[in-house]
Amino acid sequence: MASAGLAAKSPEWVESTKARIREAFDLFDTSKSGAIIQEEVGTVMRALGSYPAERDLVLTYIPTMQDDEPTNFVGYEKFEKFMLNNLASRECEPDGSDMLMQAFRTIDSDNQGYISAEILEALLTSKGTAFRTKELEAFMLVAKNVETGNIFYEDYVALLGR
Repeated sequence: MASAGLAAKSPEWVESTKARIREAFDLFDTSKSGAIIQEEVGTVMRALGSYPAERDLVLTYIPTMQDDEPTNFVGYEKFEKFMLNNLASRECEPDGSDMLMQAFRTIDSDNQGYISAEILEALLTSKGTAFRTKELEAFMLVAKNVETGNIFYEDYVALLGR
């Protein structure tokens, strides 16, 4: 991962980004030990707007952030350094709203404008890199219409674009 992106950033960007990284990290460092469990690294990265492929996360990114002797934890200093470079390079930016809409429309083959929560949950937990329970619950809390139990995906994508 090149740090040329970081070198081009202003000192203000670096400081404000460090503050965002610290805030996100601290939410998961409940013991205030300066480390988080490796299973939470992807969640913290996504909270910061970085969406790595699960394979890259597990095989490359987490090992890069761990000390020379891998443990089940990632320390703040290495996480911050990694994230500054990752965010500056925009290496793991999410797909755009057009790509997301295309994915939802592929699932909604009847063009109803919605997908049932049950169908989407089955797909998100059985295909590709499965969502973990906490991730699925957080997604459903935001995306699912309480009255109908459906995901009106155009509304959801519009919400993400704000």
